[in-house]
Amino acid sequence: MFGRLKQKVKEKTGRAKATSLPVDVDEATQYFKALQSRVKDHHKHMADLSDIGKWQKKANFSNPLENYARLGDKVNIQPFLDAVNARISAETDAIKGVQNECDKFKAYYQNDCKIQQESISYLNKTRLDMDSAADKFASNESDVAKMKLDTATKEFEGACARLRELAGGIKDLEANHSSWQDSIMKEIKVAFRKE
Repeated sequence: MFGRLKQKVKEKTGRAKATSLPVDVDEATQYFKALQSRVKDHHKHMADLSDIGKWQKKANFSNPLENYARLGDKVNIQPFLDAVNARISAETDAIKGVQNECDKFKAYYQNDCKIQQESISYLNKTRLDMDSAADKFASNESDVAKMKLDTATKEFEGACARLRELAGGIKDLEANHSSWQDSIMKEIKVAFRKE
């Protein structure tokens, strides 16, 4: 732990050079960092939209019609009540659909994004360990230092391979997110259509 901290301080002060990540791993790292905030914001806004739907469900739009019907016995209010109730029912079903799609984003954010961020953190940790071991080996070329450097290098390469594996699924990930967004838009159009 202190080795990584010392290595970070050396890198910040310019006394040590950080090992640069391979280009594909660096691109995947940047993508997953941006994706996490994007999915979090998207889920937050969809949850806000779902709250609007819940408010709409709580608001009783048939009460004013029922009050109007009590004023005069000659007004047949039932067709209006049926229309309002049908509309509220359709909107409620659509809001449930929006909530289901929001739950997919929430599950992705809580599970997959967490795995991606853990992989990025492990990659950074192994890079620092490898750089620290390389500095120690450069100052003291012993068998123990060589063994630590080899172990740290293998861990770093394993972390890079793990991130490359995650990056291989980016196209599927984007397709899933796109289909979730399309489903949400469909449900929103049903829920908030104007008649």
